[in-house]
Amino acid sequence: MVCDICNGMTQREAREKTLRTIDKYGWQCMIVEGDTDNTAFGYTIGLTQVQHPEILLTGRTLAETHAILSLLAHRVLHHGRTLVAGMEVPLRPRKVALARIERPEDVLLVAADIYKGRLRGLQAIWADEEGLFPWQQDVPDVLTQPLHGTPPVLRPKSG
Repeated sequence: MVCDICNGMTQREAREKTLRTIDKYGWQCMIVEGDTDNTAFGYTIGLTQVQHPEILLTGRTLAETHAILSLLAHRVLHHGRTLVAGMEVPLRPRKVALARIERPEDVLLVAADIYKGRLRGLQAIWADEEGLFPWQQDVPDVLTQPLHGTPPVLRPKSG
């Protein structure tokens, strides 16, 4: 939506475009660019329409963010899967763990505008190249992958 608005659309036009995309594909990927103080992230918009939480991913490239969110949205929309907090999902190129977002309206802004009080969210937390989640790392990388809720599992890395 931000790019659409930067390209001359009004907020209303951008919202209507988002709704048309959801009607056509079942969801839309919203990308929020990062800067020196904030990590880039992406999230789904549309899963709420099938009574499923929207999904957030932080700290990956635009292409990988879209790919991971696409895989997760596909499982929900085309395979009828329900993704829940605490679930670990093996994906390529990396596995993710799902955590409940405590205040999704503070992060998933466009989805919050569309779905108002019905919005729920999950954060897809990715494992590093060694297969470790932030809470398993010796020094958790909270700058690249800030957590927007409680990690699904608080277990140390296995030795």
